[in-house]
Amino acid sequence: MDIFEKIIRSVDDFPTLPTIFSALAEVMTDPRSTFSDAANVISRDQASAMKILKVANSAFYGFPGKIDTISQAIFYIGFEEVKNIIITISIWDIFKSSSSHSGFNIVDLWKHSIGVGVASRTIAKTIKAENVENCFIAGIIHDIGKLLFIRYLGNEYIKVIDFACENNLNIRDAESDMLGITHTIAGELIGEKWKMPLNIKNAIRYHYSGMVNGKVHDLSAIVHIANIVVRMMQLGNPGDYIIPEPYPEVLEYLKIPHNCFSLIVPEIDLFYQESLVLFSL
Repeated sequence: MDIFEKIIRSVDDFPTLPTIFSALAEVMTDPRSTFSDAANVISRDQASAMKILKVANSAFYGFPGKIDTISQAIFYIGFEEVKNIIITISIWDIFKSSSSHSGFNIVDLWKHSIGVGVASRTIAKTIKAENVENCFIAGIIHDIGKLLFIRYLGNEYIKVIDFACENNLNIRDAESDMLGITHTIAGELIGEKWKMPLNIKNAIRYHYSGMVNGKVHDLSAIVHIANIVVRMMQLGNPGDYIIPEPYPEVLEYLKIPHNCFSLIVPEIDLFYQESLVLFSL
């Protein structure tokens, strides 16, 4: 079996999202569902319920009063945000169950992912983008294909990382040359497995450019810029040392103010540190 075939087969073996996520998604798509219906689903999993309350009461959301129940959490932060908390906790569990290898610590990739999630959310709020809640989770899972490579290729993928670093290459180019498939394509396949919405799957596959079929794609564009910002801030380790130039079409489309980054970097760093504590439980 060659490496490409091994990767394709490994997608089937990659962990699924927990049952609570599927049950919650089903409730959310039913127009007759209420906050109580969703709260009842979550409350069946006490560990998840406790973590959701902890995150909802954190500075990440900044509500002045204490949120005591899951129904309150859904009311104040919304269905999508609660669902995203569950996804993020689940993804951290997958990271925790994955082994680090010599020269690359899996936790550092998680830190990079958290950073891009926080930066995506912050940029989206700054430019008043729609569906801000999708930006956080898209940032969190933009490099999920790298996690698949590390879990199932092990030292074979470490050779790709080493080659990229030693030759000052973008890791995506090194993957294409050495594996015949990139983490962006592998990540899209995981998005399919997890039944993610199309815009999130696009953000996973096209975050390196922010462009889909030659046109700027809103969510991919935000994650594209967030990834560059986080690389500049050196939050975590994405596997290479390249800080790419943002695509000019993306900057023009998003209409990011010239002083934006000097203003939001302190906010990104603050919520990054908070999120590491919240989501590395």
